Amino acid sequence: MHKLKKKVDEQVRISFEEDEARGACLATYSEAVHKDVQARIAAGYDIVSPLPGLYARGDFWRGLTPEQQAIAKMRGLATRHPDWIFRGTSAAVLLGLSVSHRLLDVIEVASPHGTKSRRAGGVRTRHADVDEEPCAFARGLPVTPVLRTVFDCCRELPFRDAVAITDSALRLGLVNKDQLVAYANDKRRCRGVAAAHHIAGFADGRSGSGGESMARAAMWELGFVAPELQAEFADPMSGRRYFADFCWRTEEGRVIVGEFDGGEKYVDPQMSGGRSVAGVMRAERLRESRLTALVDAVVRFSPTMVADSAEFARLLDTFGVPRDHRPLINVADAAPFYDEVPLSAYGIM
Repeated sequence: MHKLKKKVDEQVRISFEEDEARGACLATYSEAVHKDVQARIAAGYDIVSPLPGLYARGDFWRGLTPEQQAIAKMRGLATRHPDWIFRGTSAAVLLGLSVSHRLLDVIEVASPHGTKSRRAGGVRTRHADVDEEPCAFARGLPVTPVLRTVFDCCRELPFRDAVAITDSALRLGLVNKDQLVAYANDKRRCRGVAAAHHIAGFADGRSGSGGESMARAAMWELGFVAPELQAEFADPMSGRRYFADFCWRTEEGRVIVGEFDGGEKYVDPQMSGGRSVAGVMRAERLRESRLTALVDAVVRFSPTMVADSAEFARLLDTFGVPRDHRPLINVADAAPFYDEVPLSAYGIM
């Protein structure tokens, strides 16, 4: 028994290392391995269990981004269920689309069985005719094709989340607007197809990030004029070109620039250009000081501000951002942090 225990213990260690190397959670595939992992947890080992039957060593798990954690769970699930096809927000993450972190806790799976959505153990299965369209593969895992993925997200998610995903699909060149509209036309008997049509028309691949997309969707919900995206300005000192996230030009001739502070620019090496946080902040202050010589106002906002509809509306009103339609939500009744606006608010259901 001692030799067997030692062999299982070594097997578990190797399994953890192998799964970590491929960015996956360990899926306990035998009773002996499952008992060994449980014994380690009882003994105080730093092991987490993101989903029933899936495990990860604490240091490895905490070192992952929310997107990487979701993918690690999907890789572990795929080991136990090789016939599963990931769909919705889970497929969107695997395809590299912009998915809100609050949507990553539940793994979405397409199932040919049953007709109702079912959630159990952090996994939600929804009915889908998986034979209707061949599955695609992203990061080595089976997913619904990109058009189907975007279509499902448009008809199932809150407006802001769906816009972020659709904008990113356009930005990455995975789909175009005509394809989205044509696909929705082919699925006109599906529930929520009107929402998919609406979002296909609203989406814009010029949004630089998921946060910018959600901010633009919030502006529209709150009744503000649709901003110009990536408006170009020339530094009056050097001639260097700057691109503003959002820009409004009022009837009175004022020019207002909006800048979304998502935080990625300070920590993402691809966005920071290898500069330190202090270096990025100095460059941002210089950029803003030059912009103020060209525009009437620069309004900055964070994801937290955007999520609070009442605060975001007050901020844009304070800086004089114009409105051109009635708000679709009553900010006095809105929850402090954005959850969902019923589709009936848009007049499309």
